[in-house]
Amino acid sequence: MSKILLMYDVWLLLQDKLFFIYVSKNEEWKKRYQEDWGYVSSMVRFFQWWIKREFKEDLSVEVDILPVIPGRLFDRINLAYLLRDHRERGFSIFHFYLTYFGPLWSDCRMDVYHGENFGLAAWLRPKVFSSDFKNEKFFADNNCAKISHIICHEIIRRKMKKRKVYFDQVHKIWDLHTKDDVPFLYYNKQFNRVSQNGEYKYVTIDASKLEY
Repeated sequence: MSKILLMYDVWLLLQDKLFFIYVSKNEEWKKRYQEDWGYVSSMVRFFQWWIKREFKEDLSVEVDILPVIPGRLFDRINLAYLLRDHRERGFSIFHFYLTYFGPLWSDCRMDVYHGENFGLAAWLRPKVFSSDFKNEKFFADNNCAKISHIICHEIIRRKMKKRKVYFDQVHKIWDLHTKDDVPFLYYNKQFNRVSQNGEYKYVTIDASKLEY
């Protein structure tokens, strides 16, 4: 009986679903939908493919936009608010929030946060929107790579690895990219690898270097 309960507990922590939630202030969501949504929705499809390719995990992936009305002092839209939203939506689903703010605290060295079945990354936008290529390059460089970072934390954690593996290993590879000039990986709109000088649309860490 205890073995059955243990298996049930593991199932409760894991569902084969990744749900991206784009968080926007209520008065801005229509503008952001017009300017960002095409890239966000295509990026979600890319990461579904990337997770299957790199980790052999076939997750269903969804995306939605969450317009919020910032509240008073004790009901502001912050990390605690989204963690509560995550629990209410279903703790066993991997929810990834793309937010207009960064967490006040994080173990990571960026404006991101990772917890069990939970990811948060501050979504950065160009000050001036220009050509589709330049906009996509900005999103890829400033958002896509760090999102891949958090996804790696969670996918490896889900393989029942210890924190030293799913956390430290990812940061080790991130430091290779950001401090030792090891290039990120670049992909075009067809999900084919291209060079940094090519017309890329997505950027990720090199997951092949992870040891777990």
